[in-house]
Amino acid sequence: MKYNTQMRLASNLKRLRVSYGFSQKELAERLQIDRSLYALYESGKRCPDPELLYDVARIFGIRMEILLDSDPESVASQADCSKLCGAEDLRLLSIYRRLSPFSKGLLMERAELLEMTDRIRLEQKKACRCVKQKD
Repeated sequence: MKYNTQMRLASNLKRLRVSYGFSQKELAERLQIDRSLYALYESGKRCPDPELLYDVARIFGIRMEILLDSDPESVASQADCSKLCGAEDLRLLSIYRRLSPFSKGLLMERAELLEMTDRIRLEQKKACRCVKQKD
């Protein structure tokens, strides 16, 4: 791995860990490695293998390529998004990103229709409860 890429990875690992409030020891335990080895990854002195990077991405709920992103703001926003979104939300977002522009448009139209249908059903349920309470 090129030195610049290795240092970017090290910086992103630290940024994510701190963002989630983990100590090096806590994250190392989750990864089932020694804290001193994890510290070497964060300092850029060693490079983690792909399997470990996959585990890191899974823990933080991000895509693996984010670990190599050169934009610190992008890494931070991905971390924030994964903290706010559940696994199902992230899965849906991942699928959406792989769609063509045409399919994205169709999906948005369908999602708006489904949202409107849910809103109507909710209003009908509320109206039905009100009628039952009056009786």
